Amino acid sequence: MLEKLNVSKSPGPDGLHPRILYETRSKITNPLKLIFDASLKLKELPHDWVNANISAVYKKGKMSELCNYRPISLTSILCKIMEQFIRDYIIQHFLHNDLFSKNQFGFLKGRSTMLQLLQIMMERTAALENGGQINTIYTDFEKAFDKVPHHFLLKKLQSYNLNVNVIQWIRSFLCYRKQRVKINGCYSELTDVISGIPQGTILGPILFIIYINNLEAYLKFANNLPISTFLQMMQSCLSMSSVTKTIKLYS
Repeated sequence: MLEKLNVSKSPGPDGLHPRILYETRSKITNPLKLIFDASLKLKELPHDWVNANISAVYKKGKMSELCNYRPISLTSILCKIMEQFIRDYIIQHFLHNDLFSKNQFGFLKGRSTMLQLLQIMMERTAALENGGQINTIYTDFEKAFDKVPHHFLLKKLQSYNLNVNVIQWIRSFLCYRKQRVKINGCYSELTDVISGIPQGTILGPILFIIYINNLEAYLKFANNLPISTFLQMMQSCLSMSSVTKTIKLYS
């Protein structure tokens, strides 16, 4: 993985630039292996691995309002390398045991959002050709990554029978985080992160997918949920109302 480091990336709070890691890769491979093995065995992460420098990326709306910015975490490059090993294990476990929802598209190899659009097109074309009616409600979880409760996510991981050491390592990865905001070269004080999945990390997307994996009957991709039913009778609209109420309670 050191061979594939993007040397143009910014360093995290530990100050270790990916260029340095790349140029010294032949010398640091074995020491890094010892550090990674110890981290997983002890189920702990170095302090610099759970700290983050936050860059505020503008999304939309008034630029003077804080709610219109997305917080992106600049984290330790070494931690991201470790995260790749954890992510690969999780994906292999889910694929081997067929645990991913069949309706999940995005963030998974071979299941792009383009494939999702093609599937919807085929389903709706077939429904219309059979004289059906299509009702669709498009929803979006506001600040989805930021609002994930850590204890619920950890329970989800346990329910999928992941390795105990991996779950405890992820617990340390999520529950002991601190962050500070960087603006124009100035830093705020470090503050505790009590919920949410840090955006900009390697594990972030796969952990979010696992968190919403039980919405398989309605999930289509990422955190956007197009809810569709193919109706033969108007009374079936009641099922749409029931679905929206369920998702509201879930969120």
